[in-house]
Parts: sequence; structure tokens; C-alpha cells
Amino acid sequence: MHSIGIDIGGTKIAGGIVAEQPTTILRRVQAPTPKEQVIEQVVECIAELINAHDEPIGSIGIGAPGVVDPHSGKVISAGPTMPTWAGTDIRCAVAAAFPNTAIAIHNDVRVMGLGEALYGAGRGYQSALFLSLGTGVGGAIVRNGHLLDSPHHTAGELRCLFGRLPNGQAATIESFAAGPGLTLAYEQAAGEQGLDLREVMRRYHRGDALAYEVIDTHLFALGEAISGFVAAIDVEVLVLGGGVGNIGAPILDPFTRGIRSGGIAPSNTIAVHQAQLGTDAPIIGAAALGARSMSTKNF
Repeated sequence: MHSIGIDIGGTKIAGGIVAEQPTTILRRVQAPTPKEQVIEQVVECIAELINAHDEPIGSIGIGAPGVVDPHSGKVISAGPTMPTWAGTDIRCAVAAAFPNTAIAIHNDVRVMGLGEALYGAGRGYQSALFLSLGTGVGGAIVRNGHLLDSPHHTAGELRCLFGRLPNGQAATIESFAAGPGLTLAYEQAAGEQGLDLREVMRRYHRGDALAYEVIDTHLFALGEAISGFVAAIDVEVLVLGGGVGNIGAPILDPFTRGIRSGGIAPSNTIAVHQAQLGTDAPIIGAAALGARSMSTKNF
């Protein structure tokens, strides 16, 4: 039976009907995220998918920003992107609109990590750490095909980890290794303003030594910082994704060297892979979350 996966973002809501072949998206829908009435827009997207599809839908999975209680389906806390989001009861609203359908909800990055662990770069491993590196830092821990549960629903949240830069300064990994942090570091070193990471990477590929130094040292420092976390939770594979994480070798290579250098044996020898599912990962992961909830009859 087919499943619906929904990804709620700060700027857009994207969704799709995912076939029983779990990486095939049969139909898609997308809408801007409104400043208010976000859940109403989510319900409209789900209804559009259902109405355009002839076959029955068995489940709905939703990835949402913020700290999400997957048991109640409520948003516990939220960041500045959606400041009024905290306290939203996603499950109640969606279940009222689709009362006979299994519904599962979790944090958006956790859902993306689930998709990669099950059907992407983490496929075939029993335990995986997913690291999303983009405008911010997020993560997920997947064991035996399931997201790791935790008392406060933050297992895999990585952005507040500290790392150490070559100058000895300690800072959160989000501040120095996410896209804005990398751009700022280059701007400060170059004495320029108004750049973005695309321009920094263009200069990197043209042979700009400063761009190479910033990217290489900051991603190495990220790897060193994450290596301690890897040792603590002890997983088989690390999957690096997100807009920055998917850039390729300039990001993946120094990050992997940092993992090898900073960790303790044998955890510092784990496989490190770039994510494979691209922008489909949150939809595929959400659909998988929903499909797996059917066995618990959580609706």
C-alpha cells in the first residue's frame, strides 16, 4: 500500500506519494509555507495528493521543524524560522482530516536521516549517524531501522556540539561548519562582504588558496568534533547530507580526515558516505516513518 510523505520547511511544504518500492515517488505536491495556518496548508497538500491518486493510501508521515514529540505528534520547541510553531498539535489536526489513516510525525532532519539510513547511503548497516550540514546542522541516529527514541526527543541533535578551530578557538560546529559560518570565515579572512557559499566554492574550484584553506580546515575541525560523538554512540556508518554536505569531495574529504584523526580506534574507522537520496530524502523518510507506524496502529 502506498504512503504519503510530507516535509514541512520554513519556506515550503513538499510532499509526495511513495510507492511500495520505497524510493519511487509517484506524485508530488509543493506549496509555500504560510506565516500562519501552516497545518491547514499541510492538510490541503495531503488532500491534493489523495484526490489525485486512484489507489488507497495506507499512511501519512510528516517531518516537521523543531523538537517534535513523535508519540503525541506535538511540537515541543521551535527555532526562530517558525517562532509561533511551538505547541502545534500536528497529529490532532491531520488525524481529524484523515481519521482512518496511520499518521507518524517526527523532526524533519530525523526523518531525512531515516530515509538515508533505510534506502540511501546507510542502507545495509544496522546503525547509522546522519549529519545534515546546510544553513544549520542537524542529525539523526538510526538503529535497527528505527530512529533512536529519547526522553526529550532530541537524540541526534548535533548543532550545539563544540569543536576547535586551528587557531585554538572553540565554537559550536554550526557556527563554523554550516554554510553561513563557512562564508563568514572566508569573508573575514579575505576582507570582503556580501558573498555566499556558492561564490566561495567557485573560488575554491578556481584554485583560490584562501577558499581551500577555510573549507579544508573547518571541515576537518567538524570531523574531529563529530568523531568524539561517534565514539560515544558507536555506530557503523556516518552519512553526510544537506546542502553543504552534498557538495562533494571538497567537503567530504577533509571531514573524513577529521573523523580518522580525532576519534579513537576502532570507531574512527567507520564508513563515511555522502547522502544519496538528495532532496527526495525527507519525503521518502517521512513516508517510511508513516508506513512503519501502521504496525503500531497509531491512528
